[in-house]
Amino acid sequence: MKIPELSKRLMSAVGFVRGGILADVGTDHAYLPVYLYKLGRIRGAVAADINEGPLARARANIAAYGAVEGIDTVLSDGLAKLEGYRPDDIVIFGMGGELIIHILDAAKWTRSERIRLILQPMTKQEEVRSYLLENGFFIVGEALSEDDGKVYQTICAEYRPEEKAEPYTRVELLLGRENIAKGGELFARLLAHRIEVFSVAAEGRRKAGRPDAEIEALVDQLTALKG
Repeated sequence: MKIPELSKRLMSAVGFVRGGILADVGTDHAYLPVYLYKLGRIRGAVAADINEGPLARARANIAAYGAVEGIDTVLSDGLAKLEGYRPDDIVIFGMGGELIIHILDAAKWTRSERIRLILQPMTKQEEVRSYLLENGFFIVGEALSEDDGKVYQTICAEYRPEEKAEPYTRVELLLGRENIAKGGELFARLLAHRIEVFSVAAEGRRKAGRPDAEIEALVDQLTALKG
């Protein structure tokens, strides 16, 4: 059976997909829905993108791998045209955290207990986690992956407004509560990068005569995790 080879970054979504109908937002080449459909992991999918170019590539791949009968393509700004597909799992990878928040906030129908969100914010992971927790979502799983020397965070969440998580610390919002608990080599690399970024910021503030106690404390908390 001919199936596409997924990058480690995309593979991090696979374990969170439950089946049913998948919505892949910002699909680009549609490799993830094709992979899942050909392996029988989903009943079908809708691959969406805001630009026609990526959708054309997606259609070509869907046809090349013989998945036309199971995967639709839609020109859509985020989730704007996907509600009618009633997706069970929604994947949003390869976007900045602010854009992911904007997409979710514009699609209030995703606040449904039958829908699972599988997100990989390229930036502002702290803000994405905060948004989810403040809007009735519960983070049910997390994973780290590496691609081209960079460590990516995947966040899996479900709408569970009655189920309240213990309050997250700033460090947990940055790195992920489950990622911290699991540790490992990728986590060590992610942690080292965060320490470096915030240490540079703290040093810059000190040199400018404007020390920031909050950033200094965060560097200390991150450094403590190295042990």
